[in-house]
Amino acid sequence: MRILIAAAILAASTGFAAAEFYVVQNLQTRQCSIEGEYPVTASAALLLNNKFEERKDAEAAMKDVPICN
Repeated sequence: MRILIAAAILAASTGFAAAEFYVVQNLQTRQCSIEGEYPVTASAALLLNNKFEERKDAEAAMKDVPICN
């Protein structure tokens, strides 16, 4: 019974998770982009060691990265 209650609480709490955005550079094309998932491939590099809750904040931060301009 406890497992069922814990599963219900976990399922309810994941629906309220905040969006996360990352400033990422594709190492093959050298193009910068904003991704909604943490980059896990070898061809992508996380440029700013930060996650943003708002896309507009990630866009503003990307403008300050010299290799993205």
